[in-house]
Formats: sequence, C-alpha cells, structure tokens
Amino acid sequence: MKLTENLLRTIIKEEIDEMCGADPMQSMDMDHEHEDDHEDDHEGSMAKRQMFKTYEYAADVYNMIEEGDEFPAWIQSKMTKIADYIGAVKHYLEYDHIMGERQLTNTESDEKEKLAKKYKPAMDSFKDQYGEEGESVYYATMTKKAKQGEKA
Repeated sequence: MKLTENLLRTIIKEEIDEMCGADPMQSMDMDHEHEDDHEDDHEGSMAKRQMFKTYEYAADVYNMIEEGDEFPAWIQSKMTKIADYIGAVKHYLEYDHIMGERQLTNTESDEKEKLAKKYKPAMDSFKDQYGEEGESVYYATMTKKAKQGEKA
C-alpha cells in the first residue's frame, strides 16, 4: 500500500481528534471531578495511550513505505521531527527522569555536542558492547563528560 496524501491526512486527523478529545475512549474517567492537586492525574496512562497509538501509526507507515519511494520535503521533515522527538522522550525517560539528573546548562549542552563529535569513532565500540542501546549509552556518556567539565 502506498502512502498517499489523503491517507496521510486521515492519519493526522485521527491523531488530532484523539489528542483533542474527539475520541470518546480518550478519557479514563470523564465523570470524575478532578481537584487542582495532581493526585488524580492520569499522565502515565495518557502517555502510554499516546505512545501505543504512535507505535501503531509508525508500524503502519513503515509497512507502507517501499524501498524506492520518494516523498515531498515536508513529509521527510515530519519524519525527521518524529524521530527526533521520540528519541528525546526516550532519552529523558532512560536517564534524566529515572536518574533524577539535572538538565545540562547551555554551555554544557554545547560541549556535549562537541564531545560527541570528538569521540564519534568510539560509537561503534559502544554499539558492539551494548547492542541496540549503544547509541543511547554513548550519548549518556557524553552528557556525563560535559557535566564533569571535560572539554572537547
């Protein structure tokens, strides 16, 4: 199946409808009065639903793409953003959120990027040692080096 503009519009509309509440299944307990405190927040379950839907769409889109397909620049841009955003969420959940680590300062962030370029040849050994998590471990290591003040 080819990814047509109409199919893509349908997928996007469904996602927007779900995120904006057009989907009656979106809320777990719509009749419950929520107080201002966060005791009754369902952020975790909402996030799981969103990620599951994203997973389903990603799998569908993946299966629609043929080896030689060409896409307009705006579609390529959206796919790049999706990959970037999901990677940022993954890395946050793996490291910052779980480890309670502080955010990098702007200077540290710049230094992390420089260190990542400097040590780029080492990424293959991270991939060999840690498998598919190798790249994540590599960037976590560069983050740690930047926080410790190492310069590229």
